[in-house]
Amino acid sequence: MITHLKIKDFALFESLELSLSDGLTVFTGESGAGKSLIFDALASLFGGRCSTANIRQGKDRYSLQAVLSLAGQNLAKDYLMEQGFRYTGDEIVITKELMKDGKARVKIGESLASTSHLRELGKTMAEIHCQNEQLFLLEKSNQLEFLDRYGNLESLKFKFKSALQQYRHWKQKLIDFEETRRTMLKRKEILEYEIEEIESVSPKEGEDESLSTEESLLANGEKLAENYRLVLEELVEKENSILKVFPTLIHAIQKVSILVPEKKEMLEEWEEVYDRLKSLKSVIREEEEELFFSPERLDMVQSRLQDIKKLKKKYNVSLTEINLLLEEKKAELERWNEQAGDEDFLRIKKDQCLAELKELGFQLSKLRRNVISQFEEDVQKEMADLGLEGGKLQVVLRWEENPEGEVEEGSKSYFLSESGLDQIEFYFSANPGEKPRPLRKVASGGELSRVMLALRSVLGKQAPSPQMLVLDEVDTGLGGEAAEAMATKLKKLARNSQILLITHTQQVAATGHHQIKIEKRQEGGRTVSYASLLDFEERKRELARMIGGKQLTSAVLKAATDLLMKKAG
Repeated sequence: MITHLKIKDFALFESLELSLSDGLTVFTGESGAGKSLIFDALASLFGGRCSTANIRQGKDRYSLQAVLSLAGQNLAKDYLMEQGFRYTGDEIVITKELMKDGKARVKIGESLASTSHLRELGKTMAEIHCQNEQLFLLEKSNQLEFLDRYGNLESLKFKFKSALQQYRHWKQKLIDFEETRRTMLKRKEILEYEIEEIESVSPKEGEDESLSTEESLLANGEKLAENYRLVLEELVEKENSILKVFPTLIHAIQKVSILVPEKKEMLEEWEEVYDRLKSLKSVIREEEEELFFSPERLDMVQSRLQDIKKLKKKYNVSLTEINLLLEEKKAELERWNEQAGDEDFLRIKKDQCLAELKELGFQLSKLRRNVISQFEEDVQKEMADLGLEGGKLQVVLRWEENPEGEVEEGSKSYFLSESGLDQIEFYFSANPGEKPRPLRKVASGGELSRVMLALRSVLGKQAPSPQMLVLDEVDTGLGGEAAEAMATKLKKLARNSQILLITHTQQVAATGHHQIKIEKRQEGGRTVSYASLLDFEERKRELARMIGGKQLTSAVLKAATDLLMKKAG
């Protein structure tokens, strides 16, 4: 509920502060005094339409502020917490400024907010029915809520919502899987190709080094053979080869050493060289015999080295690591193959949930259709009590056809929403013989308010009233028994709610727990509206004005007093 309201530079209101209480607060005053402007300000504060035309002439903005009590307002508290708005105790302040350029500045608590935040917060706390704003009854989801509460279908609807959540959960899982599968198939193709690529080479650890050595030998084999042959020819195979003439040389050195004993060491050196040459000849002979040169083998070695080099470069790993990489890719491929079996499980779960959902949806729709006739009849009786004799409320229930809908019936598919298969709209006619049309298009503000009261009266305890109801001239055109019935219904609703009501009917005004009078005055050539909370004596005079006009005779004052005392009792 609202405990305090401030309005500044809003149309006729230069500055207004009101303290408000729970129960029924009635706003009275002569036509044009500015009563509806207060309700327009409330509607704007709760996210309704705002217009720069409401900025007081000569001012650059209007400013609105309300202190909201959050006691018992669990939905509002949950919303504020979800959106990150802080509050202290059980109160929060909302403010809204509208500048001449059309820009709005909104705050919830100490935080900047948007008009949509105000609107969503307002939905959790209030219903506003005034000439310019209908923030509750015209929403189709709320119309369906009335019907479901009337039919005691809340429990079944809760089961449906739970089933819908489960269905959407498994449907999303399947969608995610199918998205993953597309990625998976591409990845599998890549893995299979890479595994085949590595296995086709099947490199062994250290193979690149041994092949490089062999390549070097094969690439230089022909030149090695030529040089080995030259060395052998010079050493042993020519007629005057080194090893053939060496004995003659040694024999000559022996003679020198006999003649000159000091040269004996030289003989030993020559003999050592001879032995070393014979040893080298044997080594070269062996290497020549072992030397193998094949162009075909060289091509094969170079080709394999190239394959190994490509693998190492592509995967940026050593030859040792590439075999580890191969095992990793095989393991990953196996995991993908295992996940492919999950699709059947997910599809089964989704289909099971959809079957349950369809059954609950059909059941919910059937029960709604079963209660519509009695619901319409009961509402019509209540509307008659409220001065809408001959008025008719018709519930139009349909399924929304959608080619991509989850539920198939016959040759058509239908969409499932949070509330089931049904889309609902209230149709209304105010007078006998008129064809009902959508309530949102044809009902006036007063008619909408009375329809709302009729609905509230029909539902009774099944649909507790919201914490705050704002009603603009709900009793327009009523008198006698209809006005009495209206007053009784309002007083009953006000037991658990804060109701703010503009009225021109004395029976309704007298029923109020509190009465605020709106009047306008001429000051300095400008018109200014004021609001004041009336005490008992002031209420008598205001009721007398409503009964008899400006002539406050003793009889009119007595009638006002009697009415006030009667309603107070």
